[in-house]
Amino acid sequence: MAATFEPYTKTHPERLPGFDPFTQSFNLSYPDGHPFTISVTDADVFIQYNIRICINYGSQFGASVVLFVILLLLTRREKRASSVFILNSSALLFNIIRLLLQLIHFTTGLEHFYPYFSLDYSNVPRSAYAISVTGSVFQTLVVACIEASLVVQVHVVCATIRRRYRWPLLALSIAVALATIAFRMAWMVENCIAIIKVSYMDTIWWLESACNIVITVSVCFFCAIFVTKLGFALRQRRRLGVRDFGPMKIIFVCGCQTLTIPAVFSITQYFVVFPELSSNLLTLVAISLPLSSIWAGANFDQGRHSDTQPLHRRNLWRGLAFGVNSTTLNNTGSEKHMTTSGMTASTAAQTLCYSDQPLSMLSKGSYDPMDPQGICVEHDISIDSVQRKYSMV
Repeated sequence: MAATFEPYTKTHPERLPGFDPFTQSFNLSYPDGHPFTISVTDADVFIQYNIRICINYGSQFGASVVLFVILLLLTRREKRASSVFILNSSALLFNIIRLLLQLIHFTTGLEHFYPYFSLDYSNVPRSAYAISVTGSVFQTLVVACIEASLVVQVHVVCATIRRRYRWPLLALSIAVALATIAFRMAWMVENCIAIIKVSYMDTIWWLESACNIVITVSVCFFCAIFVTKLGFALRQRRRLGVRDFGPMKIIFVCGCQTLTIPAVFSITQYFVVFPELSSNLLTLVAISLPLSSIWAGANFDQGRHSDTQPLHRRNLWRGLAFGVNSTTLNNTGSEKHMTTSGMTASTAAQTLCYSDQPLSMLSKGSYDPMDPQGICVEHDISIDSVQRKYSMV
C-alpha cells in the first residue's frame, strides 16, 4: 500500500494566535558551546542571495564565453595582431576567468551555512581565500583592459581632428582611464585585505560606491566621444552625398548601446535591491566593445562576392561544420574555377582579386607566366574627389 502525504495545514489546522512560524528563531552553538540565535528569515535571505547571485554570474559567464568564441572565429587573421583586438579579447578572457572564480567561490567553505552565521572560519581551507582574492584581481584586470581599449579607440577615431583639439582630448581620456584604474586598484587592495582578515567592509563601502561611479562616468565619457565624432562624420558624409555608410551606422548604434545600457545598470543598483547588479556593467562593456567591430565588419563584407574571400576562411567554416579533407578541398577548388570562369553581367561590377586565389585555382586563360603574383582588377569604379577646407571633428 502506497503511503499518502497531506499538507501539514490539513493534518494540523489549529494555529496559535499571534504566532508566525516563518519568523521564528532557533539556536545554534559556537565551538565552545555557547549558543547563538538566528531566525528563519535570516536563513532564507542567505539561501536566496546565493541562488540569485549565481544566476546573475552564470548568465554573464555564458554570454562572455559565447562572444569570445565568436570573436575568435569571425576576426580575420590579419586583424588579430591589432592592439584593439588584443585588448578586447583580453577583457573578455579575464571577464570569463573572473566570473568562473566568483561562481566557484559560492561552493567553498566561505559560503557554508554555519561559518557564515557563526563567523567561525577556522575550518575553511586557504584555497577558498585564494579563489576570492584572485577573482578580485581579475576584475581589476578587466577594468584595465577596457579602459586601455577605450583610450586606443579614442586615439584612432579622433585621428582626423585638428592637433590642438586631438592632443588635449587624448590627454583627458588617459587621465579618466588612469583615475578609473586607480580607484579600482584601491578597492581591490582593501577588498583583498578584508577577505584575508574575514572582516566586514562597512567602513569602506564608500570606496566601492566611488569605484562604481567612476567607472560609469568613464564609460559615459568615452562613449559620448564616439557618438559625437561618429555622428558628425555621418552628417558630413550625408552632405557629401555618400548615402551607403552601413558600418558607420552600426558603430553609432553600438556606441549608444555601450553608453546607455551599462549606465542604466550602474545607476539602478542604488534604487533596486539586487545582488551584484553593478557587476553587469563590466560584462556589458566587455561584450559591447568587440560586438560593434564584429557587426560592422560583417556588414562591410556583406556586399563582397564570396569568390573574393580567401580560401582558408571558407575552409575554416567547412571544417567546423563538416570537416576538411582532400575531397572538400578539391570541390572547393573546382567551384572556384567554375565561378571565376562563369562571371555574369551582375557580378562583373564587383572587385575580382586574382592575387587572393592560388594559381592552381585559376583558369588557364587567366594565368600569366610573366606575372606569377597575380593581378587585381577593378570594374566599373567611379571616383569623385572633394576638397576639404576644414578638418572634420
